[in-house]
Amino acid sequence: MKESVADTSEDTSCFSKYVGVRYDSKRTRPSHGGTVEEKIVHKVWLSLLTTALVIGPSAWGENLAIPEHYYQVITDTTFEAEEGYQQEFGYSVFVRFEGASVLFDTGVTPKALEQNLKTADIDPKSIDVLVLSHNHPDHIGGISYIRKINPDIVVYAAPGQEIDNRPVIRLEDLERITPNLYAIRTHTDSPTGGISDELSLVMRTDQGPYLLTGCSHTGVAKIVKKATEIIGQPIFHYTGGARLKLREIEDTEHVAKELTEMNVSQISPGHCSVDHRVDNSLKEHFRGRVLMSVQGRKVTLMLPDQT
Repeated sequence: MKESVADTSEDTSCFSKYVGVRYDSKRTRPSHGGTVEEKIVHKVWLSLLTTALVIGPSAWGENLAIPEHYYQVITDTTFEAEEGYQQEFGYSVFVRFEGASVLFDTGVTPKALEQNLKTADIDPKSIDVLVLSHNHPDHIGGISYIRKINPDIVVYAAPGQEIDNRPVIRLEDLERITPNLYAIRTHTDSPTGGISDELSLVMRTDQGPYLLTGCSHTGVAKIVKKATEIIGQPIFHYTGGARLKLREIEDTEHVAKELTEMNVSQISPGHCSVDHRVDNSLKEHFRGRVLMSVQGRKVTLMLPDQT
């Protein structure tokens, strides 16, 4: 692995000083200039400055409000959905974490993505990073809308996968987007659906790591194993697809067994795993630890204790 990310080395960047979290010095420079980190730090500074101007000097005291951290399913076919969201058999998740706005996949159609981002009150121009799990149409179909509205967005994709003939950063191993948010790549020599490489997101939180996957083409166990090694502790919350919807129920039981053996605490099936039969099987293994995914609903995240 390229870097040790479970370290506790001292960091004195402006991000860690003024936002209160450790920030890695590693830099990835997109082709259009400026680093992902620099853009995020700039946005956080603007937010803090605006707070100070509106609220006054007292905002800089001990009770300075911390921005909300959450993930939100933007596009899916969940059993329940908040009002105003268009459903389609595609997947897209928005993550707001440590000052960064990240979109994970784009669903099937530009129209649905546009409507759902508008319903969620998310300005596509404010999104810093787009992470594409893999290049199947139900995950990258809405990219033309994002590219049109936000042409300078940083896009990460797996090696060797055709996206849209526009610049992307090919992720070979992992990328630290913020101090506690990573995009990771996994590979398999036994591809499914023609996919041998896939990207996922993992976040270090106060409860434990949250792992977001697309379809888990490279294998659930492989993705969980890598995310666990990066963060340095067992995954607390696993959400996304695992291609269980149209497969034999024995496959669901096998995945549930793998997750249990790897000490995953909570699972929230999404996309190609949204199915009553799959839910019932998972509940037998995880009991009350299966969280129903709801399109449009924010899942609140707490930053890890920095003391």
